[in-house]
Amino acid sequence: MIFAADTEECSLLVFPDALTASAYCNPVDVEAALWRFWDDEGAPLMPAFTVPNERHLFTTTTGVYSLVPVKEGQYEFLWDALRHIRQVIGEMPFTDVRAVRDYLVTQCGGQLSPC
Repeated sequence: MIFAADTEECSLLVFPDALTASAYCNPVDVEAALWRFWDDEGAPLMPAFTVPNERHLFTTTTGVYSLVPVKEGQYEFLWDALRHIRQVIGEMPFTDVRAVRDYLVTQCGGQLSPC
């Protein structure tokens, strides 16, 4: 499962897998940091572009990316990012922030913080 936050709309979308998330989230917007991603335990993921976006005079050719675990840097876990989320868009049971928070607690063995 992949969680993706639309940073402009403050929405959290829930996808069954990384392939579905990357098909939905436009590579140009991902490169512009309009999307942030987490795995099913709430750990941050980052896009790794295998084909870069190309900007031309009047057009842009979108690239291809995959989601990989973050190894370095200051990245927020989903648990902390939930405070910025206004709506959750997903299938049951992921219909609101509380449901996502409850899921993360279950995934992390009952802990009230990131795994």
